[in-house]
Amino acid sequence: MLDGIREIVNRTDEQQDEYSLREEMVLIGKRLYDKGLIAATEGNFSVRLDEERILATPRGMCKAELGVEDLSIIDVRGNHLEGARYVSTEIALHLEVYRQRKDVRAVVHAHPPHCIALMLGGEQLDKPILAENVILLGKIPIAPYATPSTEEVPASIRDYITQTDCILLDHHGSLTVGRSLREAFYKLEMMEHSAKAYLLAMQIGQVRELSRDEIARLMELREKTYRIKWPIIPF
Repeated sequence: MLDGIREIVNRTDEQQDEYSLREEMVLIGKRLYDKGLIAATEGNFSVRLDEERILATPRGMCKAELGVEDLSIIDVRGNHLEGARYVSTEIALHLEVYRQRKDVRAVVHAHPPHCIALMLGGEQLDKPILAENVILLGKIPIAPYATPSTEEVPASIRDYITQTDCILLDHHGSLTVGRSLREAFYKLEMMEHSAKAYLLAMQIGQVRELSRDEIARLMELREKTYRIKWPIIPF
């Protein structure tokens, strides 16, 4: 996993035109669904096209069945600009991210089952159990519960989104962001993998954590070898 991190770090959606971004969104929709990170019509994701326009998934549609023509363009205030379909009411979550993080070009909201299972069981992804979660994810905060489709949802992440690219939403799902859609998707995938490993380890017995010395070495690698700049909450 860490050997391939340079490709993620060096790639941004600024290198893609609108049509290729639409194609990538269709592909990511299928991947999210096939990996069980969303079900039925769940989830939504978006990409910033420029300073004023955002390309987003439609409401009420299975993301595994998207076509490039199903995506819509809105402005940074949430007004519909182009497309036959309208975006989810949860777009407010995305708009909050774009307002606070000018470096972010893509947002993914999903419902990863192992992450949700940990939350419901009163556990958090706040333990240094894998080299990947130390270097790439850090501690994952849980935003307080917010009623879906209300202004409580974007407000719930306000205290966290400048500190990290990965947030869990209490009794709801996840939010991951990145400089490209693929980067945001990979962070979600790694977060869910860590949650699954943690749950399985708890079934076996006590979960062993990495030492403080090893955490320090990994953080040095993060900065000097991988040159990762996105924010994390360190262990």
